[in-house]
Amino acid sequence: MQVHEIMSSPAITVGPETKIKAIAGLMREHHISGVPVVDENGSLLGTVTELNLIARNAPVKQPYYLTVLSAVIPIGGEDYFHYKEQLRQTLATNASELMNEEVRTVAPTTSLEETMKLMLHPENTLLPVIEHNKVVGVVTRTDLVRLIESLEMAPDEAAS
Repeated sequence: MQVHEIMSSPAITVGPETKIKAIAGLMREHHISGVPVVDENGSLLGTVTELNLIARNAPVKQPYYLTVLSAVIPIGGEDYFHYKEQLRQTLATNASELMNEEVRTVAPTTSLEETMKLMLHPENTLLPVIEHNKVVGVVTRTDLVRLIESLEMAPDEAAS
């Protein structure tokens, strides 16, 4: 099987200037866990997921030593990176400011085996399906669970 056989199409997408409140409402209304962010031509810019929305509203945890040390020496490291990322998300007002720009994608002809491997990574909750540089659909974990359910039900129906 290939992605085009289970993908949700057309994809529910947003533009880069879509406000956070509108994105949250769209995701709630359609019971989806994320949306691709596309430009006026339908090309993928990034994605906004429920994790982005939750992280945006979670308390920002500044490393306790950051205030003292940053006045004396430049701080690098993982703690500072996470702090900057938390601030970026907290201050976001629209899709382009909140979105993940590094997004895994699939083609309509990608095998479901490859798609399932990609979905094993915790951050891949939805995979935009790209054809001719445009978003033509998405594959979500729910799509894969629906497929698994239908495959699991098939032997039961044959026995009835």
